[in-house]
Parts: sequence; structure tokens; C-alpha cells
Amino acid sequence: MALRVYITMTGISKWPVLNALWAAICCKGYMPDKIYLFTSRGRLTEAESLASWIQTLTESYGKRVAPVLLEIDEGDFASSGKKITSIMEQERAAGNEVAIDITPGRKAIISSALISAWQKQVDHVFYLYLEDMRNAANPYPMIPFHLQHFVDLKEEVWK
Repeated sequence: MALRVYITMTGISKWPVLNALWAAICCKGYMPDKIYLFTSRGRLTEAESLASWIQTLTESYGKRVAPVLLEIDEGDFASSGKKITSIMEQERAAGNEVAIDITPGRKAIISSALISAWQKQVDHVFYLYLEDMRNAANPYPMIPFHLQHFVDLKEEVWK
């Protein structure tokens, strides 16, 4: 049976990571079986804290998922892109359904991940767009729904 795999990365704040996952579960019914959380070297403590929040969130929807934490060097775009690509390849080769969330993270890292997602034919490329950034540090249900748009770019753009 194919697993649902969700790939995301840390950014400046925890909220883009949590809110995009929350939206994937609520809007798209995408409850992951496995989550990869890429984090910048030196920010592992923050990622561990975020992993705990992710476990709490997924458990509230019936399945506690402990993220796999992987470090990347955000200044080394080629290496970071290769690590993300390697996970995509590994999971696709296993026959799993792969989603990557490009909401959080640095632009250069996200760009590398997006190129890999296109090349490796991942199943979903999720993005949570907020019209008003004043709500960006709020939990997903507290952001007015008319100001947020959760999209699967693969469905919307790569038809």
C-alpha cells in the first residue's frame, strides 16, 4: 500500500510549516503517513520543537506522525537541492504518493525543491498563500478563510 509522504522545511517562523500542513489535511484531505522536515544546519533545536507541534497536530486528526528531521546547509543550494531530490526519488521509487510544501523556507532552497518536484514528477506541490501577512503568525483556523488560499500547484499550473 502506498504511503502518503509530505516534504516540508523550516523557515523564519513555525507557522507556515504548521498552517500549510493543517490546510493540506483540512482542505485536501492529505493526511501524511510520513513527514520529512528539512531544517537549516544549526537550527535543529527549533526543528525538534516544531516536530513536537507537528505530532500534536497530526494526532488531533487521528494519526500521530513523527517527522524525520534532516539538516541542510541553506547556503549550499546545490547540496540542499540534492538532499531534497534524493528523498523525492527514494519515496517515488517505493511507489509512494509524494507531496512537497513550498510555503515555508528560503527562496533559493524552495526553488531547488520546486525544480526537483517538477523533474521527479511528485504528486502534489502545496502552497498556502495569505493575502494579508498580518495574520501569518496565527494558527490556521484563526486566519480569515477569505484571506487564505491553499493550492496544489501541480493541479492548478501543471495540468
